[in-house]
Parts: sequence; C-alpha cells; structure tokens
Amino acid sequence: MDDLFDDIMRSLSAAMPLEVTALPPELARTRYPFGALELACRNWRAERLRKVYAMRMKVKVPWLDIIGMAFHPEPCFDIPIFMFDLSCTKKKIIAYINLLAPQNENAGGRSCLAQFEPMRRRYDHLHPFKMPEWMHAYRSACTIYADPEPARLDDLKACVREYFGLYLQLLAAAEKTNDARRIAAAESFHAAFKNDLITKDRSQIMLAKVIGREKAGRIFREVLT
Repeated sequence: MDDLFDDIMRSLSAAMPLEVTALPPELARTRYPFGALELACRNWRAERLRKVYAMRMKVKVPWLDIIGMAFHPEPCFDIPIFMFDLSCTKKKIIAYINLLAPQNENAGGRSCLAQFEPMRRRYDHLHPFKMPEWMHAYRSACTIYADPEPARLDDLKACVREYFGLYLQLLAAAEKTNDARRIAAAESFHAAFKNDLITKDRSQIMLAKVIGREKAGRIFREVLT
C-alpha cells in the first residue's frame, strides 16, 4: 500500500506547504530483526491542518499490512477531520474511511459531508462490517466501515483517493471563522474524539501486543491525535 501513501502525500504536498513535526526516535520507527515487524509513524502540519498523521505497519507472521492517515484541521476552519485506515490480512481487509464533524449542522464542517455521499454510494458493494459502539457517534452517510475480501483492495484505494481529492478542494476553499462559539464547538469535538480514540479504540490493545503497552499508548497520545 505504499503506492497509496505516495499518492496521498504527493497530492497534499502539491496543495500546500508541509512542515515536518519531529517525533521521538523511539516512536518514529520500530523494527524487529529479519523484518518480523516494521512500524513507521510520521507527523506534519500545514497552514490549515494542525496535524497530519501517517502510520505504516507491516508484520511478517501472521502477515499484516496497515496504512492509517488522519488530517486534523485547525478548528477555525469549517472542514471535518478526514481519516482512513486499511488493515490487510491474507483473508480480509478491515477498512475505515470517514469524515468526522459535530452533529450540529452549523458547525465544524458538517455542511461538507453531503458532497461525499455520491462517492459513498459508488462503493455500496463493499461488505459492511459491524462498527464498534463508540464509533457510532462519528458515523454519517459518507462513512465506510467494511471487511471486504483482499480482491477489493484496489476499490478501497480508489475510494480513499476520491475522498481525499474532494477533501483537498474543500479544505482549500474553507472559510476561516472568528466566531468564538463555532471555534469552541470544533475544539470540543476534536478533544472528545481524541479522548475516545485514546481510551476506547481497541486497536491500541492489538498494537500493544506487538510493541508493548507503553509505546502503543504513547503512539496513540502523541502521534495519532
């Protein structure tokens, strides 16, 4: 899935200057002997994005290939968070592609979501997967949570590219607000999502089994959010 990462970063870099955010070396890269595990984490920031996160993880046995990225806007811009995670095994893929905005129709990028719905309908053939309860608060008509067979990987990559292409357009056009209430609402939503991700996402438990609880916790606290 390196091709997907390269495409996303090429599009992002062409759209806006990026500033690398240095990570502690022990969080930036983890490698086990003989290629048993490779884990790379990176952060950037940009004028309209307070944080861009990327993770690539490859495990040799049992075979696992993961890409995760998230784009967290500055709360003064009327644009949702965009994130995707594709976790590939030999038998299936767990895919999460989403735009996250407050439920309030007038705050934090909610008005953008309808523009993604035609794209979402083109991928209705992807097999839906039961979503963890805590994630329902961030679900919308453009959310994809699926577990298709590996043969659908190209469809998932195409979906991510389509979503991200539109997201970049909307991000560039997003108006900056000085309304303190709107900014506070966006900040509150971002903080709640960060807390839920750190305290409720069971993928942290999976990661802890591979690299240890302390490092997994630090990655969720310091890198992902």
